[in-house]
Amino acid sequence: MSIYSKITPEVLLIGSSPFNSAVEFMSAATQHLSGSLRRIPDGETGQRNNFIAWQHQCLPIELIQLRWGGQPSMRNVDKKYTLEDVSPVGYDDQAIESYASFRELKASGVIPPDIRFQVCLPTPLGVVRGFIVTEFCSTIEPLYEQRLVNAIHRIQEHIPASDLSIQFDLPFEMAMLETARGRLEDPDSYWGSYFSPVKLGIIERIARLMGTIKPGVELGFHLCYGDFARAHFVEPESMGLLVEMANAIVHTAESIHEVKYIQMPVPKARDDGEYFGPLQHLTVGDTQLFLGLIHPHDEAGTRRRMEAAIRSCPITFGLTSECGLGRAPIQDVESFFKIAATVLKDQI
Repeated sequence: MSIYSKITPEVLLIGSSPFNSAVEFMSAATQHLSGSLRRIPDGETGQRNNFIAWQHQCLPIELIQLRWGGQPSMRNVDKKYTLEDVSPVGYDDQAIESYASFRELKASGVIPPDIRFQVCLPTPLGVVRGFIVTEFCSTIEPLYEQRLVNAIHRIQEHIPASDLSIQFDLPFEMAMLETARGRLEDPDSYWGSYFSPVKLGIIERIARLMGTIKPGVELGFHLCYGDFARAHFVEPESMGLLVEMANAIVHTAESIHEVKYIQMPVPKARDDGEYFGPLQHLTVGDTQLFLGLIHPHDEAGTRRRMEAAIRSCPITFGLTSECGLGRAPIQDVESFFKIAATVLKDQI
């Protein structure tokens, strides 16, 4: 039996890509990985390829941090902010447009009939913590949350549940937790929490989002450590915090909505038991696990990381990158496709 038999022959695409269009990305992904995909995103092309950067236009400019072009001189201390002060987020428009392309590619046979359309979304916490000055985060978060929930409802009205997979990306949640543990310095109040207790507040917010997902729609989570300037905001010590969060999310979801999958990143340099050891404490039941073992242009390293994960992980797992590839050159995406296809051949 192959050492790789513990790996399920599935590849998860995190979301973003440097391709020029959704059709171009979805066509390329299915060409290389057709038999290994169960869901496919639209590549988050165009203004979405830098994660939430395009969302600052939805928020009151006088409350945006200076680093993102905020204008505090326009602030009125007596103003009461309402939903009208936060613009529609636009994720629903993008998803509905890309789903039309997805359906056309399915109808033409480019995308196999059993693949779902994957919509990747930030959380309200992430967008608000990412852009808004700390003292107004608690004011703006429920307003942005309502806008995002409205978009989620509209996505589900236009895309059949049997065709839809929704993924929430959690970089700011992981950063808040690392900041609270003293591992991430935050002199400019960019990562730190604006509520307490931190973990409970995060899980309560995730639970609210879970409650917006209709029965039959797949739900997944990307436990992200970022890749701004091709680096993590802090290197994870091990998979300990990732396992802790995965367990908390899945256990919270039991009375709300099934979690179909959870993704965890794996730094390129980590192929050691110390990093993967905490996976032995994973208790996520039937939730699928995807590990970010594949790094572009590093097939040998990918195999080492796979073997290290196999030694520690108590359940089978699929393969993915550690983050989206929207800020990488297209050659990196092509390398990811090639390595994924090559290493999965070992299971046949």
